[in-house]
Amino acid sequence: MTYTMSWENRGVYKHFTGHVSYPEYARSQEMVLADHRTDSIRYVINDFLEVQSYSVTSDQAEYLAAFNRGASISNPRLRIAYVTTDAKIKMLIKLVSIISSFELITFSTLAAAREWSSSLK
Repeated sequence: MTYTMSWENRGVYKHFTGHVSYPEYARSQEMVLADHRTDSIRYVINDFLEVQSYSVTSDQAEYLAAFNRGASISNPRLRIAYVTTDAKIKMLIKLVSIISSFELITFSTLAAAREWSSSLK
């Protein structure tokens, strides 16, 4: 497994390392969205700062963005953050943000993402 996941008071923090495959990222998303706590959280932070490579195509990313539609109905206040300095990952996030039911935001540092998450009401 290339990630760890921590449930926090108001959200979820997922830390990815090494190579991230589509099945692993999809599973991390499913584990959050299938949990009853998802109805009351405000954020998910996906930390990709230690990711060296990934194998997620734009079609797969678009599928995952569409997959979360149901969860957005039960918790429309949920926001999703990605922490990365990788230009290709940022471009992929920008692409899927167009069809995502959740607001997707990118940050270059974990500190900036934490500041953002603490400001959510």
